[in-house]
Amino acid sequence: MRRLIFIDDDRAELETFRDIVGNSYAYETIHWPKDSSKLFAAATPNIFVSDLYLPSEDGDRQPTHDDRRKGAIQVKEVGNRFQDLYTEIDDKARLQETMKAIAQAYEMLQLQWRALGQSPDNGIALFAKVKALHPQVPFVFYSRKITPEDVMRVLKAGATDAIRKGAMEPKELLGRLEAAQELHKKPEVQAVKERGLNVNTTLIPG
Repeated sequence: MRRLIFIDDDRAELETFRDIVGNSYAYETIHWPKDSSKLFAAATPNIFVSDLYLPSEDGDRQPTHDDRRKGAIQVKEVGNRFQDLYTEIDDKARLQETMKAIAQAYEMLQLQWRALGQSPDNGIALFAKVKALHPQVPFVFYSRKITPEDVMRVLKAGATDAIRKGAMEPKELLGRLEAAQELHKKPEVQAVKERGLNVNTTLIPG
């Protein structure tokens, strides 16, 4: 049976993913960063899948008092902004204000991620280390927080695919993982990789 290694800092996510892939792969989990030594010593799998927003190898940082104070202020501001959408404004203005409120809510999330030391920079740094050890193995990012900008960044870095958690049914997700592996077997892909170029599912689909 083919082997899949999944990397995440949340134990619940590791078990949830087991329910999706456990019948199709010999499934191995890496609880990041606790199992980092296990990851770098692992035998070569058929595919790596990893969260993107990860802590550094030192683990989550402890939010400071100032972090919590700023977070509380932002939560209140975001809540008030959404509540104001129900005031007497016209529909077009409400749509514009809704988009602004969503953008501010995302800024609030970014503040919380930074307070814990979680960043896509850490996920990409981990990917670079894994790629250096296993250059021929497809690497897929699978993250609930991933943004369109994140997708472009990780594909440019050399990831084979980037998928948002919960965005597709298990059967479709398994199909994407299969496609990532099939992609690396194609002669034209090997030729591209031999030239030192990145290859992902958006460049050579199907």
